[in-house]
Amino acid sequence: MKTWKSSIFSSRIIIIITVIALISASSFSAAHAQSQGKIISPRIVLLVNQNNFLPGNTLVTYGKSFPNDTLVVRIFDPSGKAVRIESIKADSSGAYSREIFTWPQPSMNFVFGRYIVEASSSIVPTYKESRTVSFSDIPSTGTLQSQSSMLFVKLDSPTEISVGKTFRIFVQVTFDGALVNVDDPNQLLSSSHIHSGNDTINLAGKFVKLHEGIYYADVKLDKEGTYIIHAMAYYRGFLSHDSKVVSSGSSIGEIQNSVNSLQAELDKTSHELNSTRSDITKAVDDARQAIKGDIDQAGASVNQLSQASGQINSIILPILALISVIIALQISLFARIRASFK
Repeated sequence: MKTWKSSIFSSRIIIIITVIALISASSFSAAHAQSQGKIISPRIVLLVNQNNFLPGNTLVTYGKSFPNDTLVVRIFDPSGKAVRIESIKADSSGAYSREIFTWPQPSMNFVFGRYIVEASSSIVPTYKESRTVSFSDIPSTGTLQSQSSMLFVKLDSPTEISVGKTFRIFVQVTFDGALVNVDDPNQLLSSSHIHSGNDTINLAGKFVKLHEGIYYADVKLDKEGTYIIHAMAYYRGFLSHDSKVVSSGSSIGEIQNSVNSLQAELDKTSHELNSTRSDITKAVDDARQAIKGDIDQAGASVNQLSQASGQINSIILPILALISVIIALQISLFARIRASFK
């Protein structure tokens, strides 16, 4: 405990001495530049109390900026996301110093890796300075450490899938070259998901262990489109991920089946048309034969009528001649009777 307190006290003394030295150097440079008739272009000086941090360590930033400047200090995680934003007020000489952050236990939000500490001036926003620090579980050696361990995720899945049909994705997780063997893969891969536009499908609870370090999940997509599968693994404070783009639509087999079905329908329709054409041709031939028979029958009837007309004429003509003779005799008889009365 005494050693720990002594190291903190020593660090603070070093910080104070460094700040004083910076102020003195800056004042000397300014005086020298003014004596030479030069215009100073100040910049931000950003320093941190150490390069490597363990969980529970405190990050202290100090340095120099413009007099009475308000600096905005941001901490960016390995993915480039700002996880902490603080403001520090510089004194009348431009010096500043403040404890801004205590490193937590590693989690999905604070993973082991390299972080960037950035300070920017509110007087001249374009003036920025940054430092890279390491967050790990290995005690500091005084210099910036490379990443102590490596977590890797490898994702494999089909690139073309069919809508409404289940497909399988595989995820391999290794840590320092060894397969990560866990009993509950859904805790290891809890943040894995599939997204397309504003739609997100969470894969938590769907993973099953296939082999040590190899896990799979069965997924079904209900809409056509382009999807991004994002496999994320969190293990021992480290985060790693892998992505793959897949297209959801009709498969080649389904298209071929559709073409075959359409061809079968076309063949069936063609057969029905040929059958209908044959029926129509037969009906037309039957109609022609029936019309021809009707015409022949009408001709025979006309002939029969002609013959009957001739027979009628042969009977009527003698009768008409006889009637004419009778009329002539009556006329002659009337003439004689009339003559006798005279």
